[in-house]
Amino acid sequence: MHSFWQIFKKEMVRVLTDRRLVLMVFIVPGLSIYILYSLMGMMIANQLEGVQEHRIVLYEANMPDAFRSRLLARDEANDRQRLNLDIRALEDIDEDTMTAQLLSGDIDVVMIFDPLFMDAINDADNHAIPEVFIHYNYGRQQSSFGYNQVTQVLMAFREDILIDRLESPEQYLVFMTQTAPVVDERQLTGQGIAVLMPMLIIIFLFAGAMSIGPDAIAGEKERGTIATLLVTPIKRSEIAIGKVTSLAALALISALSSFIGILLSLPRLMQLEEGNTNLGIYGVSEYGAILLVLASTVLFITGLVAVVSAYAKTVKEASMLIMPFYFITLLVGLVSSFGQDPIQMPIVHIIPLYGPVNLLSGIFIFEWSMINLLIVIVSSLLYTALFIWALARMFNSEKVMFQR
Repeated sequence: MHSFWQIFKKEMVRVLTDRRLVLMVFIVPGLSIYILYSLMGMMIANQLEGVQEHRIVLYEANMPDAFRSRLLARDEANDRQRLNLDIRALEDIDEDTMTAQLLSGDIDVVMIFDPLFMDAINDADNHAIPEVFIHYNYGRQQSSFGYNQVTQVLMAFREDILIDRLESPEQYLVFMTQTAPVVDERQLTGQGIAVLMPMLIIIFLFAGAMSIGPDAIAGEKERGTIATLLVTPIKRSEIAIGKVTSLAALALISALSSFIGILLSLPRLMQLEEGNTNLGIYGVSEYGAILLVLASTVLFITGLVAVVSAYAKTVKEASMLIMPFYFITLLVGLVSSFGQDPIQMPIVHIIPLYGPVNLLSGIFIFEWSMINLLIVIVSSLLYTALFIWALARMFNSEKVMFQR
C-alpha cells in the first residue's frame, strides 16, 4: 500500500508542478465555460428582447375599421401583450416588390382584406365567406413574431363576430373551463437543468481523463521512463492502482472546475431570475449523490483511458484510440439528455456511462433512489477493478510495454 501511495504522489506532483498543465487542465476549462455560456445567455436575452421590442411594420389593404380599432387598442395597452405597430397602407406595390421587402425585412406583415369584407360579414343572407390574405417571412424572427401577434387579435375579432350573430350570445358558451395547474417549482427548474447538465458532466469527466491519461502511461512508454518504474520492487497491481487513482483524482478536479463554471453561468444561460440563480433547490443529499456519481464514474473512465494508453505505443496513438470511446460518451449524453424521463429500473444503472448519466438526470429532477446510487457506485468500482487487473497484466507483458 505504501508503494501505491508513492505512485499516486508521483503522478500528482508531475501534473501539479507543471504550471502549463495546471492552467490548461484545471483553470481554463471552468473559466472558458463560464465566459462562453454567460455570453451565450446574454446574446439569447438580447435577441429575445430585440424581437419583442421590434416595431412591427404592418402593411394593410381594405382593413375594416372595427379590426383596426382592435389593433390600435392592443397597441396602446400597458402590459406585456402590448403591440408595437406601425400600420401603413398598401398602395401601388406589386406582389414581387412586396415579397422582396418581406425578405429584406422592410415589411414584417401584410394583411389584404376582401374589398367588401365587412359587408359580407354583416349580410346575413350572404353565404360568401370573405378572406384575409396574410403574408409574412417565417424565416425572420421579427416577422414571425409580428404574424403571431396580429393573428391573435384577428382570431379574437372572429370570435366576437360569431357571438354577435347569435340571438342569445350566452348560447355560444357551451361550457367553461377553469384551470388549476399544480407544479413542483423545484422539479420544474430541475427539468431544465437535467437537459443539459448530465451530458456536460460526463463529457467533462472524459475530457479531463483524456487530457492527462495518455501522457501518464503512453507518454512514459514513449520517453522510456516506464522501464525504470517497472524494474522497481513494486507490485504491478500497485502501480496500476496508483496510476488509475491519481488520474481519477486529477480528472475529477478538472471536471469539477468545468462543473463550477457551468453552475455559475447557468442562470444567465437559462434566463432565470436573480433570486433563483443559486441552485438552492438542491440539498445536501442531492449534491452528495452527484459527487459520489462523479467520483465512481471518473474511476471507470480513467481505468478505460489507462488501459488504452498502456496498449498504445505513443501519446498520439493513445489519443486516437481513445477518440471512439469519447464519441460513444457523447452519444450516451445526447440520448440521455434528449430522450425520455430517467429510467428507474435498477438493472439499467449497471450499464457503464449510461447508468451514471441516467441517475444524474434523475437526481436533478428529484427522482432517484439510494438503491440506484449504490448500483452505480458498486458497478463502477467493479469495472474499475477489472481495468486495474488488465492494466497490471499489461505492465507484466514486455511485448506490450516495450513495443516499438
